[in-house]
Amino acid sequence: MTEQLQHIIWQAQRSKTIRIAYHIVFWIIVGFFYFLIFNWNSEFPEVSIIFTIGLLPVAVLTSSVFNYLLIPKYLGNKRYVTFLSLSLFTLLISTWLSFLIVFYALIHILNTKASLEPAVLHPELQVVSLNFIVFFAIAVKQIKRAFFMQQEKNELERKKLNTELKLKDAELKLLKAQIHPHFLFNTLNNLYGLTMEKSDEAPGLVLRLSDILDYILYRCNEKRVLLFDEITNLQNYIAIEKLRYSEKLSIKVDFPEDTNNLQIAPLLLLPFVENAFKHGVSQNPGSAQISTSLKTRHTTLEFKIENSKNPAMQAIANSSKGIGLNNVKKRLELLYPKKHKLEIDNKEATFSVTLSLELA
Repeated sequence: MTEQLQHIIWQAQRSKTIRIAYHIVFWIIVGFFYFLIFNWNSEFPEVSIIFTIGLLPVAVLTSSVFNYLLIPKYLGNKRYVTFLSLSLFTLLISTWLSFLIVFYALIHILNTKASLEPAVLHPELQVVSLNFIVFFAIAVKQIKRAFFMQQEKNELERKKLNTELKLKDAELKLLKAQIHPHFLFNTLNNLYGLTMEKSDEAPGLVLRLSDILDYILYRCNEKRVLLFDEITNLQNYIAIEKLRYSEKLSIKVDFPEDTNNLQIAPLLLLPFVENAFKHGVSQNPGSAQISTSLKTRHTTLEFKIENSKNPAMQAIANSSKGIGLNNVKKRLELLYPKKHKLEIDNKEATFSVTLSLELA
């Protein structure tokens, strides 16, 4: 038997012992109040004690029937008619037992002086006191049950929330992991093209690529990065692409210099820029145009990018369903639920993306 199993058994036994002790203490307290009721205007305290000892088991039995049978089995399953019928029957039986104990067993045991006791002279007192104790015990049990059920519900919700957060975090990491090779593949292709052309711009491209890799591998591990750093990364990427497509590319960039220390999820905007170059430039044999802008107002970001496209190429028709944009859509839904608006406009000669994002 492992230590863990022994600990579980010990905890169960300890819990059972505590529960039994709780019930004993509870019924001792109830018995004391029962005695006070029977001893009201009584001249024979010993009779009240014996009445209490005799009638307390009836209260224990009746409340147990309600708490452990009728309420969970019938009321809990919405069998209301059966519950009411059996409840009435149980109360009638308990009342009959109490009268039987008082009028027959106890009177014969305690002799005739017991017949002068208030519980005998006023049987309604006996019925009321018995039912009061029974319903009090039921109320205590059900309040306790409701309390623990609510605690259990809260614990389940907490575990569910933790599980959802872990799944969300895992999905975000997976999406970011998909971004890295997708981005690196395109950038290395650009570098390969420049080296094949023996361009003097290749060293500068390597430095910018180094900055990009440093940003992706080390600074993007946080859930949020400075918007300024994200913009710098976009500018590095755009500079690399401009080196490759300088002869046929006309690009207009309007990014702010001051971002008021706003923060954004890392690599959220890069796939839009990648998509514009991939479908707007590389697949266009003629001249290509790209226009992109980013503006902030208080805590709201507005990003827009538009690229021309070759009407003869059909790949752009489904570009919004590619890996890059699909990942961005998923990340937006996970990171900014009900805080973003993404519009994709796929026209015959242009393709544009507009993103409005609440960063707070």
